Amino acid sequence: MKAMWFVPPPVMVLAAALNPGAPAVEGSRNTSSDEQFAALVEGRVDMAVTAMDNVIAWNRRAGPRDVRIVAQIERTTPLYVIGRPGLESLADLRGGTILVDALDNGFVVALRALLREAGLGARDYVLEPVGGVTERCEALLAGGGDATLLGPPFDGQATGKGCARLAGVQERYTAFPGQGLVMRLATMKRLETPLRAYLKSLSAAARMMAREEERAGQLLLGAGLPRAALAGALALRPLSLHPDRDGVELLIEHRRGLDMPGGDDTYERLVAASWLPEASSQRRLI
Repeated sequence: MKAMWFVPPPVMVLAAALNPGAPAVEGSRNTSSDEQFAALVEGRVDMAVTAMDNVIAWNRRAGPRDVRIVAQIERTTPLYVIGRPGLESLADLRGGTILVDALDNGFVVALRALLREAGLGARDYVLEPVGGVTERCEALLAGGGDATLLGPPFDGQATGKGCARLAGVQERYTAFPGQGLVMRLATMKRLETPLRAYLKSLSAAARMMAREEERAGQLLLGAGLPRAALAGALALRPLSLHPDRDGVELLIEHRRGLDMPGGDDTYERLVAASWLPEASSQRRLI
């Protein structure tokens, strides 16, 4: 099976280290969510690790409209609004240019919700798509915009060079969910046997991260995870692979409040998690 991600997800890295004989997932890095969508639709990849809000938008684009969230692979995705040197608050972004991955899907929706609560409407700033987190960080540091959303370690890199942390998504929205493993329903049906086996291996990896941190950490380091990223990887382990209902419904609520397409969506229309092992789909891992 083939996957796309912005950075290799620790739980998937650990699953590969724990189960070398299990169905393999060949991962490749992508630079934008649009690239992920095209690859899923064209059948070049079988799954993508991405912001779960993307499923809401992707199912409203021209195409098969059968993308679903199969599993949640991190508790949350830490996100901070990082501004160029000299900025002090979200209000300072009035008239500014904000660097994003996409205009109408993914983390930009939470960003727009934050800006709305700070008194900024859609006409008070410009959103400029530049790509994934690596591309956004580089563009901000190069002076290509006034602010962007960044998470570890990129937020630290930016603030270390004089940029300012203006707001935190999780500080305002405690239920904000982490990335999901998403697939097309047609692909799920075609790959049912290896997919069920792979989800079982993911469940085992998530349980180890919750119950055997030291061993999980050793395996992750052995698989190439930077030591500086280890604590964060373990802290953000999924509480369950089953997509969190409160988190998914928060994404829908944000769209509804912003009058964006998808505000009438439902958890049941977005999630297809029935193939997860019962241990991870019915109770938390800790």
